[in-house]
Amino acid sequence: MGLALLIGLAGAAAVAAAAGARRTETAYPRFVQAQDGYDLMTGGSPDNINRDKALASIATMPEVSQWTRIDAVSFAAILPSGRLAPAPELIAFTDLAGRAGFRLNRFKVVAGRLADLRAPGEAMIDFPTADREGLRVGSVVRLIVGDPSAAHPRLATVRVVGVVASPGEFPAVGAVALSGLYVTPALVRSNGIRPSPADALLMIKLRRGAADIGAFRRHLAAAGLSSVDIPLVQRVQTAGIQQSIRFESQALWALCVLIAIAALAILGQTLAQQTYLESTDLRALWALGMSRAQLVALGIARAAVIGMMAACAVAPLAVLASPLTPVGLARIAEPNPGFAVDALPLIVGVLCVPCLTILACAVPAWTAARTAMTEAGRPAADLGRSFAFTSVLSRAWRSPSAAAGVRMALQPGRGRTAVPVRSAIFGAVLSVAALVASLVFAASLGHLLDTPRLSGFTWDVFVAVDGQQAKVAAALRADPKIAGYTRGGFVSVRVAGVEVMALALGRSGPARPLITAGAAPAAADEIALGAATMRAAHAAIGRTVEVVPDQAEGGTRPVRMRVVGTAIVPPNPFLATRPAEGAAIGLPGIMRIDRSAADPSGSWPFLVRFAPGVSRDAGLAAVAKDTSGLPNPTIVGAERPANVASLARIATVPVLLSGLLALVAVGTLAHTLASSIRRRRRDLAILQILGFVRRQVRGTVAWQATTIAAVALLIGLPVGVAFGRWGWHAFATQLGVLPAPVAPLATIFIAVPGALTLANLIAALPGRAAARTRPANVLRCE
Repeated sequence: MGLALLIGLAGAAAVAAAAGARRTETAYPRFVQAQDGYDLMTGGSPDNINRDKALASIATMPEVSQWTRIDAVSFAAILPSGRLAPAPELIAFTDLAGRAGFRLNRFKVVAGRLADLRAPGEAMIDFPTADREGLRVGSVVRLIVGDPSAAHPRLATVRVVGVVASPGEFPAVGAVALSGLYVTPALVRSNGIRPSPADALLMIKLRRGAADIGAFRRHLAAAGLSSVDIPLVQRVQTAGIQQSIRFESQALWALCVLIAIAALAILGQTLAQQTYLESTDLRALWALGMSRAQLVALGIARAAVIGMMAACAVAPLAVLASPLTPVGLARIAEPNPGFAVDALPLIVGVLCVPCLTILACAVPAWTAARTAMTEAGRPAADLGRSFAFTSVLSRAWRSPSAAAGVRMALQPGRGRTAVPVRSAIFGAVLSVAALVASLVFAASLGHLLDTPRLSGFTWDVFVAVDGQQAKVAAALRADPKIAGYTRGGFVSVRVAGVEVMALALGRSGPARPLITAGAAPAAADEIALGAATMRAAHAAIGRTVEVVPDQAEGGTRPVRMRVVGTAIVPPNPFLATRPAEGAAIGLPGIMRIDRSAADPSGSWPFLVRFAPGVSRDAGLAAVAKDTSGLPNPTIVGAERPANVASLARIATVPVLLSGLLALVAVGTLAHTLASSIRRRRRDLAILQILGFVRRQVRGTVAWQATTIAAVALLIGLPVGVAFGRWGWHAFATQLGVLPAPVAPLATIFIAVPGALTLANLIAALPGRAAARTRPANVLRCE
């Protein structure tokens, strides 16, 4: 019954992970539909177009089903910490008609409540911005109304009453996300704010959704509005967000596979052990006339009963676990949280559990039947054999309990007291290895989330200003909170016909391209490519590629450059990029590609590194002070890429896997001890006849558990660390970040005495039962 429950628990965990992966994959598209998401947004346009007339004309086009106008109210704000957050870090929006978020592209409340449109002091913030800026329900933000560079800017104070999510706000791979602070129309009216039409967006829902985008663009062209920008298209947004969520669903699929493999390996050994232990009567049944096929069928029938009992627990346990999914960003997007029934994985799981249980027992059942036929009629004296290693190891202790316990743990014995110790130890080693591997994976994920450098950010903040470069450079050099800066930025180029964003860096300063193979580009004819760009351009280190500016006209000749390394290029502060895409080029190389590019001492932005020990908020505040008084400075802190940001919300998944594997390991050890004591009750009775008291019998069982745990730790720890590092390296490579596996040595070292203590605690009940056995009754039955 206990073994069936363990199998049912493992099967339910695997099924719940599979159902959760499917639920995670579909959460965001279902969210867009449930929240009546927009199809596209129109943005800026040339100065020769009347924005008010253009917006009115667009709203009346035949493909438009619903529309609303979103206006920018403030381009800078003072956070609760006192730090100034300029655009694009934080922008305040409003819909004077009150439709956005309430009737079109509706908000889902993550925390708090929706704002009262009649209350000028209430605001809502999208969850990515809230996470980035450390804002929560109750936070007070002071919006700068008007010119943020004014000596005494006018302020409007709002209190965050809700953290919300709506279609288009989620971190998206390769797409721009709409995010910011949402204020009420009452704030605009009470403060006399007049939003500029040049900063307005038109949120549009088309009658036939994405199918009408082509016709909508044609009508734009016919109305002379083809130059109107369309920065946000829901179809593109959904594809980018699904890429972010894809890692979350892949994590659950990997969890499902790992649970299935671990359960099959660990519990399969336990099943084999159980089949072997229950085969003592097979010799008698063989002597009574049963054939080999009947003996095998008997073992398989026993496994089928265990599998059917386990299958009965799979579906209800998996459904009970369904509220734990989806995970990560998909959990926020899920329109129907709570219990969910996904028939396909439930049916597959219920069918697979008994089938896999029978398969796991088929070979042991055949082996047990063959052994029974071979050993039938042999004298008991021929069935015993001592192992030199076990004898030497057991004699290392003077304690009789220790010697007996070590022998019971390592010596299988033969005949009626035989115990399959090899399978028990193998299962314990697998449990420890899988547990340690999951801990290594969890520690490596935490290290990635805490280390922007692994995503390619070798700087802390991107600073761009219009003019007065020398003043900014001097201020940054004199600031004690700034360690240094590198002049550089991003340019769009085509490498062998592939359009990418290239990171261009000067030769001085702390910011350097992150190189995973080869060398960083130094000469004017050298370039490093992202791994995905390398594949798309059919290039390799040592080969040459043709590079040309992306906006170059037909007369511009391509420049041949030699690929010297593989680089990890972080996302552009303004345009999103995909993992492992991009290029790294030195400023001399950019000058060679595009001779019209600015000189390094000219208008290139500053890539600033904070001094050691300076926090993100303190560093950004220092940079804002250094650029104060300058017109329209752009200050963008280094942020996690969208695919990495999504992993922050599933950082607990490897920990949950570790806990589940630990539970399976505990159950396996308990089953091993209970089975061994039942099988070797005659040996324990003889020890009591020879003078063992109850304390010594309990000590024997404790030493048996300790020996099994010690062997499992000795082999499983290095194997688990190796597999954990290999698994993280493969995952990080796919993610497009620098593989930097971390082994939590402190946790592992603490776990060693913890595992030995736990093994002794598990052995307490079986040891107590063994000590209370009456040897006379046992030997009389024998």
